Amino acid sequence: MKVLGLVSSPRKGNGQTLVENVLAGAAENGAETELIRLTDVEIKPCLDCGFCKKEGNATCMQKDAMADIYAKLAEADAVVFGMPVYFGRPNAPFLQFNDRMYAMMNPDFSPRLPTGKKFATVITLGGGGLETVEPMHATLAGIFCGAFGWKDCGFLWKNMMHDRKAVAGQPESLAEAKAFGKKLTE
Repeated sequence: MKVLGLVSSPRKGNGQTLVENVLAGAAENGAETELIRLTDVEIKPCLDCGFCKKEGNATCMQKDAMADIYAKLAEADAVVFGMPVYFGRPNAPFLQFNDRMYAMMNPDFSPRLPTGKKFATVITLGGGGLETVEPMHATLAGIFCGAFGWKDCGFLWKNMMHDRKAVAGQPESLAEAKAFGKKLTE
């Protein structure tokens, strides 16, 4: 089993630490894992040019990291998205990535990526609670599970994550993330 973690935080902080622990739990169950920091690679915004929907074109015309990410998504059996909440929504690097996923839909809006993948989110925020996190996960599940036919495996979230090393001092949170990764690979 291959598990791909995609982290959109510009800080190497709480969200990344949690996703790393999710991946560590998956690896303990024998999964091959990989982490990609979306802020460390070039992802250009969607141009809404229509290239990806023209007959004979199977991907986006832009030359950036998304070509490699599309290939890694195709190979993965499970995908874990890690993102911080910025003012009630996923941060801009995640939204830019999300917009570019449009290229993975055929002109008839059937998915170009294999269906049946496991999907999960790891969400960190500085304030708020389930009233913020649940609708965010539900929206993303609607996109990735609804449009791409992936299986929703839930979400892990942590609040009061202002200090980028806050979760590192919470062994119970790290253990929870590892357990989440193990469950993802069952």
